[in-house]
Amino acid sequence: MKAFIRPPIQTQSGIAFLDIRFGTLNDADNLDSWSEATRSDGSTRTLDAIELATLAGKRWRYYSGRNEAASSLDDLVQRSSGTLNEIGFLLVAELPGIPHVVATAWCRRTWCNHLVLDLLATNPSYGRAQGFRHVGISMLLALAHITRRLEIPLIWGEATSDSAGFYKTAALQENRRKVQDHFFIRGKNLANLRKAATPYSAEL
Repeated sequence: MKAFIRPPIQTQSGIAFLDIRFGTLNDADNLDSWSEATRSDGSTRTLDAIELATLAGKRWRYYSGRNEAASSLDDLVQRSSGTLNEIGFLLVAELPGIPHVVATAWCRRTWCNHLVLDLLATNPSYGRAQGFRHVGISMLLALAHITRRLEIPLIWGEATSDSAGFYKTAALQENRRKVQDHFFIRGKNLANLRKAATPYSAEL
């Protein structure tokens, strides 16, 4: 499956480009065994990331079984055209030379053409402690690119106590309100994300 956006991130070896694409059944299955060895560190953040990745795979399988999951950006655009149907999709992010998924997200295009970010997780083996940066914001850039293609005016989702600071800093820096258990990305904030994503589109 081809990447539709390739934003840069910081890695242990310097700058690299993250390949973000729509997920497949194989990806959904592989998320079930995401970095099992990292459970040994016992941190809440690590355990949460593994749980979110597992949930993302389960939701993809459920929506796919109902023929309500998009397999590519073009497929999502086609399925969304002129319908009120809810459509789910799985995003996976990969780096050349690394056999594991670096990050994943489960999202839904709602009946009223909003984008819901249900689950976003970074593989604990490729976090800040291991020298990787900007993985999370790269996933938001991918979502912003999708909103441009589908003319979606709003991204919304649930924030945990660990992720609230990320959404405030990465996507809502012009919004002075504190992010609590939910967030909204729209208007100027969404426009800024779309602008930041444009140079990295693999479709251009």
